[in-house]
Amino acid sequence: MHLSKKIVILSVFFLILCSINRAEFQEVNIDNVSAELLSKEKMRFCYISFVRINGHKYLIKQKHVLRKILGCVRDALTAHIAESFDIAHKVKIIPANKNFPGKIIPKWPATIHTIAPGKMIKAQNSQYNRMDIKQAEIGFRREMLHWMAKHPVLIIVVALDTFLCNHDRHRGNLFYDARHDSFCAIDMDSALKYNLCALACKFFSAMLNRKNNNLSHKEIKVLQKYKEYLEFLIAHNPAQETIALYNSFVEKAGFIPGSSLYTKKLELELDRNRRMIRESYKDAQRLVQILEKVVKRAKKSARRMRY
Repeated sequence: MHLSKKIVILSVFFLILCSINRAEFQEVNIDNVSAELLSKEKMRFCYISFVRINGHKYLIKQKHVLRKILGCVRDALTAHIAESFDIAHKVKIIPANKNFPGKIIPKWPATIHTIAPGKMIKAQNSQYNRMDIKQAEIGFRREMLHWMAKHPVLIIVVALDTFLCNHDRHRGNLFYDARHDSFCAIDMDSALKYNLCALACKFFSAMLNRKNNNLSHKEIKVLQKYKEYLEFLIAHNPAQETIALYNSFVEKAGFIPGSSLYTKKLELELDRNRRMIRESYKDAQRLVQILEKVVKRAKKSARRMRY
C-alpha cells in the first residue's frame, strides 16, 4: 500500500479509536470524582498508582524527587500537543494540595493518564524490539530512517519528539499493540532539555554539504512525510500559544509565586523551558526549509540515476 494512503487510513482509525477514549477522559472531573485505588508502586523517580473511575482504569503518576517535580507540567503539555495525531496517552494535572486516590504526596502535584494500549516495545518480541529512535543530546541520525520506514506512525513519533525536544524516546515509553498494529507514545516529561530542532538542522545541513548521500526512494518518502508533520506542528502550535498553554499548566499544578513549591531553582527551570519553546520553534521553521532542500536534491539525484 502507498505510504501516504496508509497514513490516511491509520489516521482515520486512530481518530475513531482515540476520540472515544478522549470523550471518556474529558468526563473525568478531578474536582468531583470518586476513584477507587487499585494498586501503587514506588519507581526510581515517581510513584505509579492505578485507579478505577466510572468503570475505567487510569494511571496516577507523581514525582517523589523534588528536582523532577516540574515533569508533570511537561507531561501535560506534550500530551496535549500530541493529541493532534492521536498517538499518545491523554494527561491531566492533579493540583498540589489536593487529595486524590493514588496521589501519595498531597502537597505536590501529580498527573492522571489514560492507559496505553498494547505493551511497551521492550517487553515483547516484535520487529521493533531493537528499534532506536532516541534523539538524546545528539539529535537526528541517518539510521533512524530505517525504523521510520517500517511504520508510518513512527514518522509522526519522531517528528513529534523533534518538535517537542523530547530526547528520551526509548523502547520502554513507546507501546505497540500488535492486534491493531498501532503505537502509543507515553512519558514525555523529560522534554525541553535539548534543542532537537537545532541538532536536526545541523545534521541535515551537513547532509546538504556532502556531494553524495545516496538516499533511497523509501528514505526520501520518509523525509518528505517527516517534513510535512513538522510543518503541521509549526502551523498549529505557535511558540507564544505553546508558552501560554505551558503557563496555564504551571498555574494548574500549583507552581505559583508565594507557594512552598515555587523555589528559585524551579523559577530558573520554568524560564529555561519557556526559552527552549521559543528557540526550538524558530529552529523548527529553519529545519523544514533545510529538509525541503534535502528532499528536492535527493529527488533530482534519483531522477539522474534513473536516466
